[in-house]
Amino acid sequence: MSLLFHQQYVYFYNFLKRQHLNLNDFFTTIYFDKLLGDFRPGPDYPSPFCLTMRVYLSSTLNDLGPEREAVRKALGGDCTVVESYTADERGVRESCLADVAGCDLYIGIIGRRYGFIPPGQPFSITELEYQQAREHQLPTLIFVKDDVAILSQFHDAVTQENSPDRIESFRQHVNKGTEKTGRPAIFKTSEDLKEHVLKALWHYSQRQGNIIPPKRIEGRPYPGLRAFLTAESDRFFGRDAEIEALVERFVARSERFLAVIGPSGSGKSSLVYAGLIPTLTESPIVGGVRWIPVSFSPRELGDDPFQPLAAALSKSFPDQNWRVPDLTQRLRTHPADIATVASDALGQAGTTVQILLFVDQFEEVFASKVEDGARSNFFKLLIAAVECPLVRVVIAMRSDFYNQWPQDDSCIVLLRSGHFPVTVPGPAALEKMITGPAQAAGLTISQHLVQRILDDTGSGPGALALAEFALSLLYDKKDGDALTETAYTAMGGVAGAINGLAEQAVAQAEKTLSQDAKVLDEEAISHLFLAIASVEQRDNEAGDALAVVRRRAVKGDLPEATLILAQQLVDKRILVSREGSDEQPAVYEVGHEAVFSHWKRFKDWYARYAADLALRRQAEQAARDWYRSGDQQRSVLKWGWERQSPAIEALRKLNHLASPVPDADFSDSSIATWRTLEPQLPEPLRHFLYPEPLALIDELNTDNIPHHRREEIGLRLNQLGDPRRGVGLNANGLPDIAWINIPAGEVTLETESRERFTVPPFRLARYPVTWAQYRAFVNAKDGYCNSAWWEGSPREEKSGPLLWSFANYPVIHVSWYDALAYCRWLSVRLQLPIRLPAEWEWQWAAAGSTQQDYPWPGEWNGQRTNSIGAGIGRTVAVGLYPLGRSPFGVDDMAGNVWEWCLNLYDQPSDTSLSTSEDRVLRGGSWYYDPDYERVAARYYAPPDYRFYAYGFRVLCSSPIE
Repeated sequence: MSLLFHQQYVYFYNFLKRQHLNLNDFFTTIYFDKLLGDFRPGPDYPSPFCLTMRVYLSSTLNDLGPEREAVRKALGGDCTVVESYTADERGVRESCLADVAGCDLYIGIIGRRYGFIPPGQPFSITELEYQQAREHQLPTLIFVKDDVAILSQFHDAVTQENSPDRIESFRQHVNKGTEKTGRPAIFKTSEDLKEHVLKALWHYSQRQGNIIPPKRIEGRPYPGLRAFLTAESDRFFGRDAEIEALVERFVARSERFLAVIGPSGSGKSSLVYAGLIPTLTESPIVGGVRWIPVSFSPRELGDDPFQPLAAALSKSFPDQNWRVPDLTQRLRTHPADIATVASDALGQAGTTVQILLFVDQFEEVFASKVEDGARSNFFKLLIAAVECPLVRVVIAMRSDFYNQWPQDDSCIVLLRSGHFPVTVPGPAALEKMITGPAQAAGLTISQHLVQRILDDTGSGPGALALAEFALSLLYDKKDGDALTETAYTAMGGVAGAINGLAEQAVAQAEKTLSQDAKVLDEEAISHLFLAIASVEQRDNEAGDALAVVRRRAVKGDLPEATLILAQQLVDKRILVSREGSDEQPAVYEVGHEAVFSHWKRFKDWYARYAADLALRRQAEQAARDWYRSGDQQRSVLKWGWERQSPAIEALRKLNHLASPVPDADFSDSSIATWRTLEPQLPEPLRHFLYPEPLALIDELNTDNIPHHRREEIGLRLNQLGDPRRGVGLNANGLPDIAWINIPAGEVTLETESRERFTVPPFRLARYPVTWAQYRAFVNAKDGYCNSAWWEGSPREEKSGPLLWSFANYPVIHVSWYDALAYCRWLSVRLQLPIRLPAEWEWQWAAAGSTQQDYPWPGEWNGQRTNSIGAGIGRTVAVGLYPLGRSPFGVDDMAGNVWEWCLNLYDQPSDTSLSTSEDRVLRGGSWYYDPDYERVAARYYAPPDYRFYAYGFRVLCSSPIE
C-alpha cells in the first residue's frame, strides 16, 4: 500500500468523525466511491472503528526485550505490530525486508548491539531493516538508548559478537537523522521509552491529519464572550503548544490528573473544550485509548457540585438509566463510588476506554454557598476518580483561588502533581486567534486592524475574551467577506463594545416594559446584578481581597422586569442562557467575567454596593458555618450585634428597602430594619441574623434563668449601647423616656389611718431613671449647675458618687432634692409637666386594682426581682425582670432600687416642696428583704440623703401627644 493513500484514508476518517457521521454506514455509500474509487474496507483497511496501522518494530532481541514490550504497550490496540523473529522459507533477509516493506510505520530501537549479520551480507538484519524503511520512504521513528543506562551483558563490547565499531557507526548514522525523520529520541528506561513513543506517535498522527487542507468552516468563526465549544475546535487557534503539552502529559506520561490554572480571561475552559478534548477524541493514535468526555461546572445546577456531576454522567451514559437525584445522593454520600460508577458505565471495555472528567470553573467549589461537607466529599471523589484506572480528571480553575485549595496532604499532592499553569495569551498567540478563524472562514482582516485590536485589548486578564467579543461583533458587521476598521471604530472599539451593547439591551428592555406601562427601575436592574454576580475570597497578600465572580441566575427566581432585561442581554450576547428541564432549571449567566469590568452601569453599581456585597457574602458563609456546627460551637460562631447590625443594613440596601419607620420599642434603626427584612431572608441566614438584643431580651422571659445571667445580659446590652427605648437618650441627647399610660383609680395606703386617694390618669416612666439619663442632666450646661432648678431646695456642690454607673443601670446616690431638680430641668427641656410620682400614684401603677401583694400575681417569687436573695449584691440594668412587670406594663417596681416619691412620709397628703421632713421611698431594693418589695410597703429618708440603694423614676401628669 502507498503511504499517501494511507494518509488520505486517515485524514478522511478524521474528517468523517468531525462531521459526526455514522462511519460504518458511510463507507457503503456512493460518496465513498467518488472519493476513493474502488477502495473498500477490507483486511488491510478495516472499517474506521477498527482501523489499524501496521507498524514494524525493529531492534536487536537479547538486549532490548523490555524496551520492545514498552513500545508494544504504547502502541496499544491502535496498531498491528509486525516483528520478524525468525525467517520463513525465503530466508532471513528476504523475510524481514518484505515485512518492513509491507508496513505503514517503522519504529527502531537501538542499543549497543549490532545484531545478526546474514551470511554474505555487509549489514546486520537490524541495519538492513532500517535501510529498507528509508528506501520505501516509510515514516520512521528511532529511539536510541542512552549509554549510561546500558547495563546489560548483551552488547558487542562484552559478547565480542561484532566489532563495537559497527554499532557505533550505525548509531552515528542514525543520530544524524534526516530531513523527514529528524533526530532520534534518547531514552534511559522502558517507561521513559514508552513516553517518547507515545509522544512521537501523537505528533505523527497530527501530521497525517494535516496533509489535506482543512475544509472552510461554516457559521460564526468567533464565539464572543463565552468559551469555545468542543464542536468549534476547527476555529480554535493559537494554543498549539499548550494542547501538545496537555496531550503529552495525558498520553505520553500517563498522568491521571491535570489542574489547568490561570487568571480569569486566560482561556482555560476553551483550551480544554476546544483543544484537549477534541484532540484526544479525534486523533487516530492516542495511546490505545478511546476517550469519553464528561464535562460540568460545580454550581451550574445549584450549590451542590454532585448534582451537575450526576447529570453529566447520566447524559453521557444514557443506557445506565441513572436517575440524577439518586446518583447525586450516592456520590455525595459515598464519594469513592465514582470508581464503581465508571466501571458500570464502561462495562467490559476495560482501560481501552477512559472517562475524561472535566470540571470547568472549579473555583465554584469554594463558593460560600457550597456546604463544607459537600466540598470535602467532592475532593474525596476527585481523589478517588484519579486513583481509578478508568478515569482521568481535568479541572480548570482561576489562579486567584489558590489559597482556597484544601491543605491536607492528599489534596496538596494532587495539586502539585497535576499543576498545569496557563497564562494570558501573548500578542503572537492573540494574533493567531484573530487571523486563524478569519482565514478558516474565508474572511479578510487587515494587519492594521489586527494591531488595533491587540493594542486595545492589551495582554492583561480578559484580553482574550475582549478580543473574541469585538471580533464577534465585527463579524456581524462584516462588509462582504471583510472585517473592517470602519465597523470597529463605529462600535467604539473593544472598550466600548460591551458597554454599548449592554446599554442597548437596557434601552430595549425599557421600551418593551413601557408598552405595558411598566418601568425598568434601579431595583430591577440591581436584582439582576445580584443574581449574576457574587464576591468570593481570592488569593491575595493582604488576605482580604474579594473577586467579582459570575453566578448563575435561575430564571424562575427573577421578577418580570428583570427577566425582560436578561433576555435582551442574551440577544446582545452579554449573557448566555440555558434552557431548563425537569431536573435542571433554566439559568442566565454572563458570557465572561470581562463584562463586570467593562459595563459601566455594572461597575458603578458594584462601586456603590461593593462593601454591602462583601458583608452579604460574609454573613451567608458565617451562617452556614454556624448552622453546620455542633451545639458547643454555635455560641462561639454566632455573630454579635456589632457584626449583625451592619450586615442587616447592607441587606436592606441590596434589597432596595426604604429606611424603616422607627420601632416603638427600640431606638436602634437596625432592629426596625430587621423586622422589615426578616420575611425575605432564607434560612439559615434569617436565624443567624436574628438581632442579638432581641435574643437577649427573649432570654429574660422565663423564671428559669439565674440572676447572674440576667446581670450578664444587662452588661451586654449596655456594651451594645442598650437599644431599648426608655433606657438611654434620644437623638437630641435628652433622656428618652418610655411613658406608660396609667388609667384613673383609687388607692388605700398602708398607714395607721388607712388613707384613701383618688388617682387621676397619668403617665409613668417604664423604667427608673438610668445613669445615662441622669448624666445628661449633670453634664448639661443648663443642668445640675443651674440654680433655677434648686429654688427652695439646698444644692450640693457636686452630684453623688458614681457607683455601678453603667449607662443602663438605675442612677443611685441621688437625694430627693437631686430628683426634684432633675424633674424641673427635664420639664423645661421636653416641654412636659414632669415630676416625681406621689406614693399613691406609684402604688396604683404597681398593682392597680388587683389587690396583689407584688407587681406580679400570686406569692413572692424571688426569680422576678433583684432583692437581697438574688445574691448579686448590687444594682443591675433596668428592665431585666419582665415577668415582674406591673399589670400596666411598668418595670422594676420591686427590687433593684428604692424610688423617691413626691409626698411626705408622716403626712402622705402633703406634697409641698419647701419642707425638709422625711420623704417616701417605694419598691424595695437589692439590699433589702422581700417584705419591703410589696407594692404597699412604705419607707422613708430625709430629702437630702444619698444612698447606694436610692433612685427614682418620673411621672408626666398629662398625656403626651
